[in-house]
Amino acid sequence: MSKPYLSDRQIVAFKHVMECGTVSGAAQRMLTAQPGVTRLLKQLEHDVGFALFERRRGRLVPTPEARLFYREVVRVWTGNEHLRDTARRIREREIGGLRISAMPLLGLVFIPDILADFVPTHPDARVELSTYRSEQVVEEVMTQRCDLGFAILAENDDRVDQEVFRLESLCALPEGHALEARETVAPEDLAGERLICFERHDPLRQALDHLLEREGIRPRQRLEVSLALQAIRLVHHGLGVAILDPISARAFGSGGVTLRPFAPTLGEDFALLTPRDRPASRLAQDFIALFRRHHGKLSMIDGNR
Repeated sequence: MSKPYLSDRQIVAFKHVMECGTVSGAAQRMLTAQPGVTRLLKQLEHDVGFALFERRRGRLVPTPEARLFYREVVRVWTGNEHLRDTARRIREREIGGLRISAMPLLGLVFIPDILADFVPTHPDARVELSTYRSEQVVEEVMTQRCDLGFAILAENDDRVDQEVFRLESLCALPEGHALEARETVAPEDLAGERLICFERHDPLRQALDHLLEREGIRPRQRLEVSLALQAIRLVHHGLGVAILDPISARAFGSGGVTLRPFAPTLGEDFALLTPRDRPASRLAQDFIALFRRHHGKLSMIDGNR
C-alpha cells in the first residue's frame, strides 16, 4: 500500500479541530470558511484511510484512531516549531558552538576579557576556551578540533588559514619616574636604569638584549623574572623598568605603574588561525570582529594603570 499524501493544510485543519472541538473554531484560527475546513478533513480521512471524527448530537467526536494520530501530529508539530526556532536563533546569532584554542599569552587574560563582552550578546552560545602551546594550537586548528586558534608561528604554515597581528612593545615605569615625561621610550633611555627582564630563553628578552648590545647601551642592573606578573609587581614597587607586550602590561597592571610606547617594537607577531577550506561560522565571525577591536586598542596608552 502506498504512503498517504498529507498536505500541510490538512494537518493544520485537523490539529485545530482537535484543539477547538469545532469546525467553526478551526476555521477562525485558519482565517478561512467552515466548508474549506470540512473539505480538508474529508481529504485527510481519504488519504489516511480511516475515520477521524464521528458526529454525535451535532458535535464532532474524535475517533480512537484520530486521538492516536493527533499525538503524533503534536510530536511532529513541536519538532517543526523547534526547528523553526533554531533557524531563527541561528539567523540572529543566538546559539551555536565556538571552540577557541589559544597560547597562554592570549588565553589566560586577553581572550577571557573579550569573552566578557562577547557572551552577553550571545547568551545561548556554547563557548569553549582551551590553552595550549603554539604548536598544539596549530594542531587543534588543523584537525578542526577548534574553530579559532591563536598562536605564534615560526614561519608561514599552509595547513591553516591565518591573519597576522603585531604586538607593540611597551615600557612599564614606576609612578613618578622621570621617563613618564617621554611620549615614547627609546633604547638609549634605558642606559643606567635598573632593568627588569625575562629569562634568557624568552624571545622578547633575546630581542631586547640584541638591541641594547647593538646600540652599546648598558643598564645599571638586571633583575630577571619568569612571568609578566612578576615584572609588573617589581615595577609597581619601584625596583626598575620593564619592556613588555601590551597584553601582559595591561592585564597585570595596577596603580603605581605607567605605560609608555617603546620603540623600536620588539614584540612578536602572532596569528589568528582558522581551519583551511572551512568558512568561519557567523558566531566565529562575530568573535573575530570583536577580537580585532580589542587588539586595536592595545596600542592606545591611557596613562597610569
